Amino acid sequence: MSARASGSAITPSRLVRKKTVFAQNADQQWAFRPPPEIVVKQLSKFFPKVNLDTEVIEAVSSANSNTTPAAAAAPSSASASSKLQYRKSIRRVAEERQRILEKPSALSSLASVPEPEAGKVSIVRKRSTKMWGSKVEEVKPGQLKAQIPVAVLEVPEEGSSSPPATFKWVKGDLIGKGAYGRVYLGLNATTGEMIAVKQVEMPKTLSDQADDRQVHTIAALRSEIQLLKDLDHPNVVQYLGFEQSDDFISIFLEYVPGGSLGSVFRKYGKLQEGEVRWFSKQILEGLAYLHSLNILHRDLKGDNILVDPHNNGVCKITDFGISKQSSDAYKNDDGTLLQGSVFWMAPEVVNNQGRGYSAKVDIWSFGCVLLEMFSGERPWQGLEMMAIMFKLGLGNKPPIPENLHLSPAALDFVQNKTFAILEADRPSAAEALNHEFFKQDPNWSWARDSELARKVVLGGMANSRRLKR
Repeated sequence: MSARASGSAITPSRLVRKKTVFAQNADQQWAFRPPPEIVVKQLSKFFPKVNLDTEVIEAVSSANSNTTPAAAAAPSSASASSKLQYRKSIRRVAEERQRILEKPSALSSLASVPEPEAGKVSIVRKRSTKMWGSKVEEVKPGQLKAQIPVAVLEVPEEGSSSPPATFKWVKGDLIGKGAYGRVYLGLNATTGEMIAVKQVEMPKTLSDQADDRQVHTIAALRSEIQLLKDLDHPNVVQYLGFEQSDDFISIFLEYVPGGSLGSVFRKYGKLQEGEVRWFSKQILEGLAYLHSLNILHRDLKGDNILVDPHNNGVCKITDFGISKQSSDAYKNDDGTLLQGSVFWMAPEVVNNQGRGYSAKVDIWSFGCVLLEMFSGERPWQGLEMMAIMFKLGLGNKPPIPENLHLSPAALDFVQNKTFAILEADRPSAAEALNHEFFKQDPNWSWARDSELARKVVLGGMANSRRLKR
């Protein structure tokens, strides 16, 4: 049995964190991540080991396709129906992708964020390219320095449902760390899309292969791959594909600009009630989707929720390293073990006694995230893990700070619903969305009413200006 105390990652000891452009911007678990258009303008800073301007990407495209600018430079003798082969740089691939994005980021102006319908979160969703079922290979820096062509790719037409046979990608700077492994910025060299890449190093030596921690980490990542490859929800981080090499197992995720909800608490302090409602409704929507598929997250906390302030404050649940799928999400599974982060852990996880638990543990953890947002501090502030486990075992709830004043609806939702000691008294994620708390101020707008939106976006602009220097 294992319990993780905080957001610290369980990773092989050989993975040593280095200083990166992301680490220079924040020291939280998930560092500041600018929108893709800023990354494209500063590619050399985010991909310092990659020769981005060497023309090594070999591609083919229809001669009459207007989606491939290089086609115009093809020999004039080629017929209109033939396939044209040409070569371009990784930088050019990224810039071409950026030009065809449907809508610009809201980085420069909050006014560009669309107004949502009353009571609804309006999301501009930019889907990433799925790589499941395709061959995926990393482009090594040595290939670029030697100007070795790295692929012959069938560049898909916009809107085509047929993926190319092979995706090539390059690795950039370290973004942060998750429950298992480290997460890097990546660039899909086939499509030009920014992606996030979670990597765990493969055990090679006999001692590594006998290390239970490393073996468990690899097993957890394989389980995560199988569990999440078919998920598709705007409030759940999109998993795109995976690659296994002699050195690493890598899984590819959508790139979410911004940072974690936890980093927001630590930097800006407690949130306004309207902001808490804005985020919590999205988190519940994501949880309801996961629970409908009988998936228990089991490690919900502020550090495992990513926030994109440039896309109307959309947030997404991430880090499924200890998630589990059961036959029925809301029925106890006696195969469930002591898993999760103690500060966000439900009483029945501690008092398991062989009875197991259900997805209602995620509702308790969600209540802890609510408390984080309202107070700007983690739950059980000031107490050590063993003391917390003892209190949970006695049926205690995380205390609400004395200086924290909640509305009656918010107080009822936190204390009597999410922190109900008995699992049966807690609502499901879908039921929780019907609480009075979510009916307050239905016309509240992220772009118009959120002070946090202005702080985060202005802070992102300041970071982006510093990156350009």
